[in-house]
Amino acid sequence: MTEKRTPVKQRSIYVYVPTNEMADRWKRLAKKSGLSISQYVLNIVENRIGDESMAASQGDLDKRLGELEGQNSQLRGENLALSKRVKMLDILTDRYEEDLKNLKKRQFQDESSFEGVREYEPKLIKLLKERDVVKEHELLDLLHVDNSDAASIRSINQQLDNLFSYGLVKRSKGGLIWIR
Repeated sequence: MTEKRTPVKQRSIYVYVPTNEMADRWKRLAKKSGLSISQYVLNIVENRIGDESMAASQGDLDKRLGELEGQNSQLRGENLALSKRVKMLDILTDRYEEDLKNLKKRQFQDESSFEGVREYEPKLIKLLKERDVVKEHELLDLLHVDNSDAASIRSINQQLDNLFSYGLVKRSKGGLIWIR
């Protein structure tokens, strides 16, 4: 199917330039470009229209960039606030863990006044159960207990004494052994 074209006269636009010199210059430039004057003017007009739509697109891009910069700034602020909150929660968690550790230690420090069920250090029980023999001089290092933390050392020793008296742990030449 062939496309039906409208007559040339209906598609024609007449352009009157201000001076003969300008008309001559356009014709020279068209010839230099290898185009008819009509095609040359058409290309220039279409390029200009394209530039305007690109300028509109650039305006849209600039607007979007401004929006994204605003969002970025807002997210950076939120990130900073959340980082501060995480740091505060980490500090709080460390304090709670230390308090819990101190409470557990106290259970084994004063035998005469304690009533109720004692919770043994899970790491101690796990260590004794998993290893065939635990050398006493390595015990604190394996439990990550600081040698200067006297309360923790007393608590561990009291737990071991109780485990000895219950017959769950015994001493051998190599160290401590969990009785299976």
